[in-house]
Amino acid sequence: MILTTADYIVILVYTILMVFLGLYAKSKVKNMEDYFAGGRKVPWWMAAISHHMSGYSAFAFVGHATIAYLYGFSVWTFFAVPIFIAMIIGANVWAQKWVKLKIITPVEYLERRFNPATRQLFAWSGIGIKFIDEGVKLYSLSIIVAVISGLPLEYVIIGCGVVTVFYILFGGLWATMLTDFAQFIVQFSMSFILVFLVLHFVGGWSSMWSQMPPGHTAIFSKAISPWFLIVYTVVIILSYNGGTWGLAQRFYSIGKPEDARKAAYLSASLYLIYPLAIYIPMWSARLIVGKVVHPEQAYVLVAEKLFSAFSPGMIGLFISAIFAATMSMISADLNSLASVFTKDIFQRTIKKNAEDKLLLKVGMISTIVLGVLTIGSALITIHLHGAFNAMVEWYAAILGPVSVPLLFGMVYKKATWRGAIFSWALGFATFVIVKYGYALITGTETPFALYTGLELLVSFGVFFLEGFVSKQTPDEKTRVDELFEQIK
Repeated sequence: MILTTADYIVILVYTILMVFLGLYAKSKVKNMEDYFAGGRKVPWWMAAISHHMSGYSAFAFVGHATIAYLYGFSVWTFFAVPIFIAMIIGANVWAQKWVKLKIITPVEYLERRFNPATRQLFAWSGIGIKFIDEGVKLYSLSIIVAVISGLPLEYVIIGCGVVTVFYILFGGLWATMLTDFAQFIVQFSMSFILVFLVLHFVGGWSSMWSQMPPGHTAIFSKAISPWFLIVYTVVIILSYNGGTWGLAQRFYSIGKPEDARKAAYLSASLYLIYPLAIYIPMWSARLIVGKVVHPEQAYVLVAEKLFSAFSPGMIGLFISAIFAATMSMISADLNSLASVFTKDIFQRTIKKNAEDKLLLKVGMISTIVLGVLTIGSALITIHLHGAFNAMVEWYAAILGPVSVPLLFGMVYKKATWRGAIFSWALGFATFVIVKYGYALITGTETPFALYTGLELLVSFGVFFLEGFVSKQTPDEKTRVDELFEQIK
């Protein structure tokens, strides 16, 4: 469609608001701790909203649209339920520990818990796999912008990526937090207006529900089976409690441990309820726009039709809100990656006595480099069978070996550095062997639940069993005991 003058005005106003927030965030950044951890002064409710909003990049409106359109209600089972469970667990296990660690990067504590080699291994490998996730998010955002603007997808990816990098460059984590709060207000308002328009168009919830295709009202589907959900829930528990580094930042940027628990509970509640506002337009797509040839576009097409008839400028607001959500999500992840490179790699192995001013500069430069790599990943994602497959089959599958030692190193005292490294290595090996070996032998695609489930089983098994086989040296035991006393 062609954007109207009102749409361009709304986009301009929204852009000015984001610039203002970015400049305000810049004024709060005085050192590396401010840039990467918000100076540990972020209010718990803002951290909770930011954690929650991190789940609503354009992928939630594009990748999830495929499941919602093709399989119905099971998309809520797939998305909302696992994250709710993950955050309830996290509120009682990890949220407070992240605060008590007093760190600037998620992997920083691994040196104290295990050894320097473990810290380096997880820093490098974590940075490496994260580009899959970032690329999918940028790809999903670009689909929405490309559909509405008519511009080539590759050009949109590059343009959106460049804007995102420059936004985070000066404001750091504070820029993300402030944008998330503004985005929370705008996106929730936009979503609930669209839900009202959708239900009015189709004759209410009951009418929509009764007209959904056979099987679409079930909690499980061909795409979302019980076994798939169990395995995926484990992945989500790891990801949302710190395996995804940008989400760990939301916790250790809070000053008080008890506030981190409140933040986790608030985020859990929002994740359980709000996704319904996103999925109702997707479930109603057949009734509003007819058959959708490309299911990834279901939400966009519904929004385009109803918003354009509702009020001038609503399409512009829709584009701005989705762009800001994705920009904030990617920028937070880039910030966490840059923090790991700066603190865990550059300062630890290249220049140990680097001053804070130099480290802040390195952080900004690494943000630019990592942003360019993310753009490259998004361009590759175009050829990976869509956003959903790219996200689920790759990033979710290889998250486990990196996350298990990172998170359970705070919980399980017996494991040594050997358990952490072997858990990582054998988990990756299991992923490769099962995913490609099964396909080679059977001639069919390996199920996600099979290769991810076995990979997680191996990673967990090796990490916990090694603690019963190996013994910590007296120095290691003293160091670990002191760490656990700090975070108990």
